[in-house]
Amino acid sequence: MKIKLKIIIILFVGLLFFSCNSDDNTIPPDNDGVETMDNADEIYTNETDETYTDEIEKETDTDTIETDAEIIPNNEDENNEDEKSGAVVFWLFLIFFIVLGILLPLFFWYFVPLKLWYEARLSGIKPGWVRFAKMRLQGIPQPLILRTMIKAKNSGLTLSVKDMMEKYLAGVDVVKIVNTSIRATNAGIEIPFNDLAAQSLAKVDVETVIHAQITAKNAGIDLTLNELASDYLSNVDVLLIVEALITAHNAKHKEFTINELREHYLANGNVAKTVDAYIAAKEASIDDVTFQNIASIDLAGIDVKKAVSEAVNPKVVETPSVVGVAKDGIQLFMKLKLSLRANLKNYIGGAVEETVLARIDESLATEIGHAISHYDVLENPFLLADKVEVKNLGEGTAYDVVSVDVSEINVGKDVHAELQIERAHADAETAKTNLLKAEEKVQKAMAAAFMDGKLTIHDYHDMMNTEADTHMRKKLGDSKIIKQNDKH
Repeated sequence: MKIKLKIIIILFVGLLFFSCNSDDNTIPPDNDGVETMDNADEIYTNETDETYTDEIEKETDTDTIETDAEIIPNNEDENNEDEKSGAVVFWLFLIFFIVLGILLPLFFWYFVPLKLWYEARLSGIKPGWVRFAKMRLQGIPQPLILRTMIKAKNSGLTLSVKDMMEKYLAGVDVVKIVNTSIRATNAGIEIPFNDLAAQSLAKVDVETVIHAQITAKNAGIDLTLNELASDYLSNVDVLLIVEALITAHNAKHKEFTINELREHYLANGNVAKTVDAYIAAKEASIDDVTFQNIASIDLAGIDVKKAVSEAVNPKVVETPSVVGVAKDGIQLFMKLKLSLRANLKNYIGGAVEETVLARIDESLATEIGHAISHYDVLENPFLLADKVEVKNLGEGTAYDVVSVDVSEINVGKDVHAELQIERAHADAETAKTNLLKAEEKVQKAMAAAFMDGKLTIHDYHDMMNTEADTHMRKKLGDSKIIKQNDKH
């Protein structure tokens, strides 16, 4: 482009220089008229000097001759001036047409590509030569603008060259905007070219937004360009929320709005998984749950699909072995199997599964303790399970207790008998302690007797021998009793 412009400037300057030189050469010098006037004045002066003093009558003749001498040079000057003017005009016209004949092809060669101009005219677009020149001077690619307009015209869109130039200079990707506008028009969505260009200048990906709008329209959902563009500028994945909205509407849940999905997305929620979980809950006839319940579970970082699955299909949990003692003192070990259904409304903030199991264990141990005999429990263990079930121990927790069943029961030790044995041992230890205390008192009394002289060493030896003899006789008696028992 710069090379072409330099060539034109050089040629134009050269032609101007040539025309100036030509004008100087076409005006020939001519001083004949001036010389004639000077000669006539000299003749007139001489004649008047010679005849002035002699003959006054000749003044009339002299005036006639002077008048004739003046008329003849004036006519010759006018003829010379006419010839010069005609020559100048002729050369000027000749130079003008020569310059025009050179500059006009250069103008079309540089500013107006005739092939492109003809293509535009055939398509019904009538750009003026001035527009072509402006595009060239402003650095606007003429083929890009006009061929894009031709494509738009063939697709039924009417655009102006001025608008295209202005949008291009403003930094708009006019090809992208036109292609997007054509696609929207083909989908039955009428969006002005200027509106799309304005959104593009606002850094909106118009291709993505229009694709989302067309997708929604095909599903029977009407969304506006401004609404989706606003979501896009809010860093919302418009395609994702539109697809989620379509999924909900196809499942006949038209209570969904794009505002709810947008809010959940901006809160860092998983929109697609949450919508799927909500649909699954509704299909399972869990009518009291709302989208907000499901969304809050998702935002809490809980696997919302798993939560809904537990609400639809209750899970079975076995309690650890629960220990209880009936009133007859017999210990019982029992295990229960619980069917727990997730309560989606209380899933956030409600007590967890461990709390439910602790309540079940406590209630079962209480019911075993209420049994008069352990035989009653062994005969009808389901009675205890029914009593635990009707207590609604899942209230206020994230789970509802659907059923309680006994899975295992074992008889333990006789706690009452063990308690009696332990009591007897305790009594024996008490008696032994009392005996030691009594012996201690005896020792103190003997020491006092020794000190008072009431007991001698001989008396002490006799007492000890008697005690040893008694101890020996007792052992012999006990051994005979054991042998007789063994024989029997």
